[in-house]
Amino acid sequence: MLKRTLSVISLYGLFIFLISCGGSNKQAEQSGVDSTAMREDTMSKQTKELVDFKFFFTIANLPSPIEIISAIYNNQVPYNADLLNPTNNESNYNTSFKKAINYGVFGIDMAYTAFYGQNQNMLDYYTTAKKVSDKLGVGETFDKFTESFRANEGNKDSLVVIIDRAYVETDKYLKANNRYIVATYVITGAIIEAQYLSVELMKNRDKTPENAGIYEKIFNNKLYIQNLISLMQEIKSDPDVARLLSQLESLKKVYDEIKSVNDINKDSLAKLSTELNKIRNGIIA
Repeated sequence: MLKRTLSVISLYGLFIFLISCGGSNKQAEQSGVDSTAMREDTMSKQTKELVDFKFFFTIANLPSPIEIISAIYNNQVPYNADLLNPTNNESNYNTSFKKAINYGVFGIDMAYTAFYGQNQNMLDYYTTAKKVSDKLGVGETFDKFTESFRANEGNKDSLVVIIDRAYVETDKYLKANNRYIVATYVITGAIIEAQYLSVELMKNRDKTPENAGIYEKIFNNKLYIQNLISLMQEIKSDPDVARLLSQLESLKKVYDEIKSVNDINKDSLAKLSTELNKIRNGIIA
C-alpha cells in the first residue's frame, strides 16, 4: 500500500517555498526569468499583515490534495491522464500570473501521477514544473531532488517519501516569504486543480457507501473556496485576480446550493463541473 504521508502545510509549502526562497536579483537578470515575479509585493504594512493572516489561515484550513486523490485511488477510480494540464502548454505562459498559477496546477498533476505510479508522466510533469521554476528564478531548488526522483522512478512508495521530505523541508521558510501575491497565484492553481480532478473523476460514478467519504471531501470544498475568495479580495486590484475572483464567486454560489453532503449527486456534480471547467480553462489556456 502506498504511504500517504504528505501534510497539507508541507504540500503547499513546497509551492510557496519555490516561489519565495530560491530567487535573487542576480537570477532575475538571467535569460528567461520573470523579474516581475521576483519583486517583493508593494503593499501597505496593514494590507500585508491582513494578507499574511488570511494566507496562512487559508493554508491551515486546506485539505491535502493527496487525501482526496488517495480516497479516489482506493475506490479504484481509473487513472485519467486526459484530465491533466498538457505539459506542452507551459510554453504559452508568458505572464507572472500564468506562470505562477500553472505552477500550482502542474504541482498537483505531478502528485496525481506519482500517486498512481505513472512514473513517466510524473517525470514529465516534474520537468515541466522545473521549466516554470526556472522562469520564476527558483529552478535550483528542483535540482537537488532530480537525481533522487530518477533513481527511484520504479518505486512509487519511495517517490512519495522523497516528495514528502522535500515538502517538509520547506515549512520553516513559509513565514519568511514576502511575495504573497505570487504565492496566492500558486496556491490558487493548486486548489482549483485538486477540486477539478476530484469532481471530474467522480461526476459520472454512482454514489455508494464505499465512496461516501469522497463526496464528503467534495462537500467540504465549499469552505476552502470561501477562504480563497477572502484571501484574493485583498489583491483584486490585479485584473487577472479580479476576473478569477468573479469566477470563484460564481463557483461558490453553486456550492451554496449544496446544503449537506447528502445533497451531492450527479446533478450537483455536473453543476460544479461546469463552473470548475470555466475557471480551469481560463487558467490553463
